Amino acid sequence: MKVCSLYGAGFYYIPGTDICMKIGGYVRFQESFGHLDSTGGPFTAGVGFNNRIASANQIYRNRYILTHDTRQQTAYGTLRTYMILGFSSDSNLASANAAGIYSTRAFIQIAGFTFGKATSYFDFVSTAAVAYNAGSLSAPDTGDGGAIVAAYTAQLGNGFSATLSFEQERQRGTNYLGVPGTGAGALAADNLGGGNQLQDIVGQLRLDQAWGSAAVAVAAHNISGGYFGANEQLGHPGDEWGYAVTAGLRLNAPMFGPGDFFQIAGVYAEGATRYASNTPGAFVRKDGGFVGFQFVDDGGYSGTIAIPGIFEKTTSWSVMASYEHFWTPSLRTSLYGSYFDISRNDTLNNALCLSGLALGTQLTGQAANRAAGCDLDSSYWAVGSRSQWNVTKDLYVGLDVIYSKLNSAKLNAAGTATLAAGNGVAAGLYRIDDQDAVSATWRIHRDIVP
Repeated sequence: MKVCSLYGAGFYYIPGTDICMKIGGYVRFQESFGHLDSTGGPFTAGVGFNNRIASANQIYRNRYILTHDTRQQTAYGTLRTYMILGFSSDSNLASANAAGIYSTRAFIQIAGFTFGKATSYFDFVSTAAVAYNAGSLSAPDTGDGGAIVAAYTAQLGNGFSATLSFEQERQRGTNYLGVPGTGAGALAADNLGGGNQLQDIVGQLRLDQAWGSAAVAVAAHNISGGYFGANEQLGHPGDEWGYAVTAGLRLNAPMFGPGDFFQIAGVYAEGATRYASNTPGAFVRKDGGFVGFQFVDDGGYSGTIAIPGIFEKTTSWSVMASYEHFWTPSLRTSLYGSYFDISRNDTLNNALCLSGLALGTQLTGQAANRAAGCDLDSSYWAVGSRSQWNVTKDLYVGLDVIYSKLNSAKLNAAGTATLAAGNGVAAGLYRIDDQDAVSATWRIHRDIVP
């Protein structure tokens, strides 16, 4: 095959065409320890475990990734297609040898347009660049999963660019509140939880320079409710929109070490919680009869066709920052941290506490669980450090240690919750309290690129 030098190393002409192609990928093995959930992250990614009898305190992950990049010159500029195809296999006591084939990137780019599965244009910080436990950080980063986008980016000169993007919605559990003033939940057939299928609208303004980069972005997220009853004949609530705003900064710091950099981003959202934290928690369990909760939603609607009510939006905000230092060209260490806060006004909080809010399949006797003193506001923060040694240009090994803390929501003044059996939890009465965890992941990774 003939070498194509137009786009850098590793590209070759596809025989008989003027299309340049590059094939790459990686193979990875990693092992995690500590307070983990069933996906291998710290407990706040889902239902957590710290049980000496039935434990998921250790997980192996093996991953293979294939990348395919093609580029071709046209009258409208470079036409690019890019795809990532992956296979992962996880093994632990909770889910042995779970495996799946997936694609996290698959897009077409030409003349400033991007169509397909790519990085969200709301994203700025990269958690995976500094942490192996990236999914446990509260950040506006869609990360490895990406988002389906239809976007146009205009290059404005001097490093400035502006993007308008229609993206896969980031919905997080919109809930109904029930009949206003009664504390009663809506009928089971009612669809007040939101049947939105509209795309989110994202706008970003970005600056890239030799010193680093900066960006601001806004997102509009439709959180309209469905019907008052089981179908369209009974009408529907008025349309509602949530929003999120973010600002981020990256500063290169070669004066401290070649390759050093600092990054930070903050988000404020109303009715668009997943922009503040793409992977927030649900509820967690810790050994010793204690449990902690975090309820994450975009808001709630109270009303019927006779008593329309209003939609109340959840407020959330987050910040994520990191610094990476290169001790030598092959040895680096990162420090990182994040904070996420979710809150509701009294009307929304009280309605969610007293109505038909589903708090998880393991919460039994929901009316008894939710009583006076119920406060669903909560926060979560994490700090960690990852060190990595690049043994060769394409092979590295590393260790990441993270501490996580959940400031729990409360269901009642007594500070208790009755749980059903499941996920390594015995049925019974538990104390509600703040939770913390220490988790560690080590990894060996080989890039396969020309």
